[in-house]
Amino acid sequence: MEKLQEIMSFLESNRIQIFSTSVDNKPVSRPIGSAALCNGRIWYCMNNDKPMFKQLQDNPNVCICVCGSDFSWIRIYARVVFSDDKLIKNMYMQRPNSSFKSVDDPRFSVFYLSEIRAEIHIKGETKVIEID
Repeated sequence: MEKLQEIMSFLESNRIQIFSTSVDNKPVSRPIGSAALCNGRIWYCMNNDKPMFKQLQDNPNVCICVCGSDFSWIRIYARVVFSDDKLIKNMYMQRPNSSFKSVDDPRFSVFYLSEIRAEIHIKGETKVIEID
C-alpha cells in the first residue's frame, strides 16, 4: 500500500495527467484527471462512448505521464482492468464535478491499473516502483 500511496501522492499533487493509449500501433495522448485510490487500487472513470474506451478495449496497455511544477515527473506503465464496481462508481459520483447521475448510467465506466511500473524522476534521480 505504501508504494501505491507514493504514486497517488504524485498524481494528487498534479491533478492533470497525460494518459496515452494506442490506435493502429500509434500513440494517442489526452489529459485525464480522475485518478483515485480506493481498496488498494488506482482507479479512473470515463464515458465509455469516447474513442479512449474502444482503444483501451483493443489494447489495455497504457502510459501515464505527469510533470510537477518543480519539474519532477512520473511515468506509469500499466494495464487497464475494467470493473462494474458500484462502490467505486458511487465514490466518483460524490465528486463535485461528476457528470454522472447514477451508478447505472450505461455510459459510466471505471477501471483500475494493474501490472504497474512507475518511474518517479526527481532532481536527476529515478525511483522505480513495481506493483503486480
